[in-house]
Amino acid sequence: MKVLFVGPSLGNDIARQREIHSDIEFRAPAACGDILRAAEDGATAIGLVDGYFGDLPSVWHKEILYALEQGIAIGGGASMGALRAAECSAFGMVGIGGIHEDYASGALVDDEAVALVHGPVEMNWMPLSVPWVDFEPTVEKLYRDGLMTAGERQRMLMTGRVLHFSERTYPRVIRECAFEDDLRGRALLQVIRQGKVERKRADALAVLDWLTKDEQAAKGTNWDFMATSHWELLRSEVTANRTRIGL
Repeated sequence: MKVLFVGPSLGNDIARQREIHSDIEFRAPAACGDILRAAEDGATAIGLVDGYFGDLPSVWHKEILYALEQGIAIGGGASMGALRAAECSAFGMVGIGGIHEDYASGALVDDEAVALVHGPVEMNWMPLSVPWVDFEPTVEKLYRDGLMTAGERQRMLMTGRVLHFSERTYPRVIRECAFEDDLRGRALLQVIRQGKVERKRADALAVLDWLTKDEQAAKGTNWDFMATSHWELLRSEVTANRTRIGL
């Protein structure tokens, strides 16, 4: 069984990708215990794209190490997957995509760069804000293409950076920039919608592509997994929950 944890990075495309990849079990963005639960459910390979933080406890590194020690291949990219892959690659987790490479190299250091707010599953996890990893390259691309002046580029980047990730949308940034001409603001919004860069989506598809290949396999581990008291508590909670829902 192959499992993919994904949400807003694919958004409305999830239903179509689920039909295309019927051999993969698509699950909601991962929270603490979900990687362990997938391992206990019999997963042979796990792709981690999206994950919770803040409102729900995030995926533990420990559960990733447990799955790797059990011989389960784990790849990650795009969002929470990129963060955890950069942190766990030395233990065998596979990092996928440019965002992971940026975290692994130190070009990105702030978790906030991939953060966003999104709708619930009923809204197909629709993104409601724009992560910095998509916002910055979009502005830079428009500037390189001659669709934005140097002054507009600087104002957009500064405004987008100071906004909280939950408030960063293209209309909000343009409104905060207070361009002298309202027509110019509307024109910029139009070219952004036509040429926006979506790095998270591209990397999410790369994780899905990795998961579809039969050649992925867990690397042998040269370390011992330590089952701490905190780990045993998490495992007992996951086991109890699986029992309650009849798995």
